[in-house]
Amino acid sequence: MNALVEILFFISTALLVPVIVALLGFVAWVLLEVGGFVREMRERRKQNAAWKSFLAGLHQQAGPPAEAAIATFFRNGGYSGLLGSFSAAGREIQESELHLGKLVSDLEIEAASRLTRMSLGVRVGPMLGLMGTLIPLGPALIGLSTGNIQDMARHLVVAFSTTVLGLFVGGLCYGLWLARRQWYARDLADIEYVYQCLHATEGEQTNASGNSQPQHEALRA
Repeated sequence: MNALVEILFFISTALLVPVIVALLGFVAWVLLEVGGFVREMRERRKQNAAWKSFLAGLHQQAGPPAEAAIATFFRNGGYSGLLGSFSAAGREIQESELHLGKLVSDLEIEAASRLTRMSLGVRVGPMLGLMGTLIPLGPALIGLSTGNIQDMARHLVVAFSTTVLGLFVGGLCYGLWLARRQWYARDLADIEYVYQCLHATEGEQTNASGNSQPQHEALRA
């Protein structure tokens, strides 16, 4: 039994260095994500003017002339986020409903992938912080039992520091996840609107011939 306890103690204490390294890596990563978030927020503020101008031009037209406004959407750009990716990538394939629908599905997957990275930080950051808290407690208790207060204090400092860093990573990632989820939901709604406007005339002709117009239910989920 003593041998098993010693093995467990050795393995747990050996994990402290990888945990601290991984936690510091997550801290550096989340700070980079914050920088990207601030840049994207500024770009989105500039995008609002271009999007409102597009909507104004679209609402003033009806029927085939509206296609000219949508063509302007793909040609001019000036958008950020998923809407910018849709505008840039759809410029060459806007006439093909099949390829444009595939692009919409790919952007949905990309949005989910970006949010998954934030979810990883929300969960793994506090987990690493908890591991960094519990691992040094064993050596700290040993130091207390032997009267080595200095060694105990050093391990407790490590324990509390990793707790703070883990919560810091989790909190920032959760805030970024909330903001980006709202952004991407709005982007996907706008993309669906442009897609439906572009193929509205074709859809009406298809419905008139007895066929159903394709719907993208995944965007509404």
